Amino acid sequence: MNADTRARVEAFRRALELAAYDRSAEPVPSVWRDCLKAFPLGCCELASQTLAEYLREDDSNLHPYIIAMAWTENAGNHGHVLVALDGEYIDLTLDQFDGYDEWVVAEPIESGGQLGTFMQKVRNQGGTFTTRKRTFDGIPDQACNLYTWLKEVANSQLAASGQGRVPDSIPPLVSTEILPQYRAAAVAGTSDTATQVTGQKKQRPMTHVGIITECYRPREVRLRETNTQWVSECGLRFRKDTGAAAGSGVWSANRLDLKSIREIQSED
Repeated sequence: MNADTRARVEAFRRALELAAYDRSAEPVPSVWRDCLKAFPLGCCELASQTLAEYLREDDSNLHPYIIAMAWTENAGNHGHVLVALDGEYIDLTLDQFDGYDEWVVAEPIESGGQLGTFMQKVRNQGGTFTTRKRTFDGIPDQACNLYTWLKEVANSQLAASGQGRVPDSIPPLVSTEILPQYRAAAVAGTSDTATQVTGQKKQRPMTHVGIITECYRPREVRLRETNTQWVSECGLRFRKDTGAAAGSGVWSANRLDLKSIREIQSED
């Protein structure tokens, strides 16, 4: 994945987070807030379908497609959905599962990375994989309006950070061919509901507050601590050693002021 496409994927994930949390009052109707209130939990279909449209619409040379997986475990039916693009998997909601902490996961197909490991577990449980029609049918109540809002917010994130594509800068793709193992099983029906998945994370408590600077605008957020990162309530991640946004350079414009961090005091 080139740097421009990666920036667009990350900006779109951020737009979904804003719709779910900090700017949840903006997208209407309220049913969207109900769908996104536990983001990324249970939001794989919505995130994948809207991301695929965003990537396709931005550049006619991009041909994302949707991969749906389904499996049965402990007498329960489970499912997950992600995007495939130019020989890579892209998953905006893998961090809803225990053991997966990256908020955007992208890796070459069948490379044995986090997504490859996850998908192998599904195969080992007799799971199935199909391509799914790119559609908003599984997103309730005027999904195109929600997509328009997400697109505008993602574009504004790119503009504010100085990222984004210079016209004609993206080289032609090596191939737009859908892999045979997925093409043969393509389906054109409406999207399944894929919200019940074994191993989904419980909401973890926020234990601290701190000041983050996002696109040069400071604001206070609630945080929780991992071994190497501080994670905000909406999923932003910052390195504990430098305060820079995870996945960025040391001098990232998006960063956490480490000196501002303080523990949330109990009201007891």
